[in-house]
Amino acid sequence: MKVYKLSKRPLALIYALLAAILLLIRFALNLILDLVERFVPGYSGFADYYVLLPLWVIAALFAVLVLPFYFHKASFTVSNKEITAKSGLIVTSKQFMLTSAVKSVTAIFLPLGRFTGMNFIVLNALGSRLVMPFLSKRDAQEIADQVNNSIRSRGEQ
Repeated sequence: MKVYKLSKRPLALIYALLAAILLLIRFALNLILDLVERFVPGYSGFADYYVLLPLWVIAALFAVLVLPFYFHKASFTVSNKEITAKSGLIVTSKQFMLTSAVKSVTAIFLPLGRFTGMNFIVLNALGSRLVMPFLSKRDAQEIADQVNNSIRSRGEQ
């Protein structure tokens, strides 16, 4: 039985994506406020801080509290008998799937997955699906091989 944790590299990518989105919103809002300032007489220009401040605070709380806590708390356990996925922020959810119930495994490796950690494993069983996101390439390959070997050994018996 081995416990797999989420890779930390996608966290950095999510931070970069969040920063890019915030800068894009800031740029678009500045364009809109420049147009308003040009065509509306008596506009003071302080509204941009009232609009952007809550957005920056929400993004900062999300980036500092929610994301690292989720990446720290989520884990996957794979053994010969069962697969367990634990995740959640405030309420922890645990998903169990018997290895014998798994019908197929889909390993999704992105082109730069070795560097980004954006690799996913999808386990399909009758009536259920278990997705394991943000795994390092080595961990994802190891899980896929272990579950595939379990499926193959069932077919041989």
